[in-house]
Amino acid sequence: MISSQVLIKDGSTAALTPDRLTLTRDSGRVRVEIPLAVVQRADPSGETGIRVHLTDEAVHSIPGGNATATAAFLAALNAALPEERDPAGSALVTTEVNEGTRPWVRWSAGGAVLLAYLGYVTWVGVTYNGGASFLTVVATLVALLGLACVVGVVSKALDRVTLARRGITVIGIRGHHPNGVPKKYFAFTDTSGNEHLSDSTRSGQTAHIVYDPERPGTNVARQPLAWVLVKYTLSLIIAIGILGLGALGIAVPYL
Repeated sequence: MISSQVLIKDGSTAALTPDRLTLTRDSGRVRVEIPLAVVQRADPSGETGIRVHLTDEAVHSIPGGNATATAAFLAALNAALPEERDPAGSALVTTEVNEGTRPWVRWSAGGAVLLAYLGYVTWVGVTYNGGASFLTVVATLVALLGLACVVGVVSKALDRVTLARRGITVIGIRGHHPNGVPKKYFAFTDTSGNEHLSDSTRSGQTAHIVYDPERPGTNVARQPLAWVLVKYTLSLIIAIGILGLGALGIAVPYL
């Protein structure tokens, strides 16, 4: 089976699947679905572009990558077109626009925060001394690490609560690599017949896996309640300790 081809250039992509052509623009903010049945033909536009002509004479443009990839995509697209076309054309084309924050806004905000932080570190160095400035940078990194640990532990704990409330337990089976080495993951099938993998350090060929039926990707190997409580309590204490240590380091120049 030949893999579906994708053309990528800057923030635009074109993906060819067995029954449709999917175009995204503006880093995924705009998504256009074109059924192949409404495509009359596709022809090159310059060396790396493609023009897609619909049955109602509407035209969609695809910015290509390199010349070789564009030629292969164009040939695959024309070969995938069905014999019978639908004259509805643009009426069957769907366009979705995600009104979320644009990437440049996020990058600009991140850059502004970084510049403000660098200005603060410089001010600490000038007002106190170079050692205080260096300590502020190190303490900030420690605080960020602690914050990430706290968020991670809390997130995992909430997943455990969700699984305790509505989780389904199944038997996961550990597979083997061709050389006979056991795989790290246990495979299981949900109630819809979809297969998923569960990461676990447990030994043995099988394990009891608890998964969320609404989000099967959220799953864990079943463990004794006492061990789970001890593990997450200690993890949270350590994470808060790291966060507190970083916060103390940030505050040292003012003490």
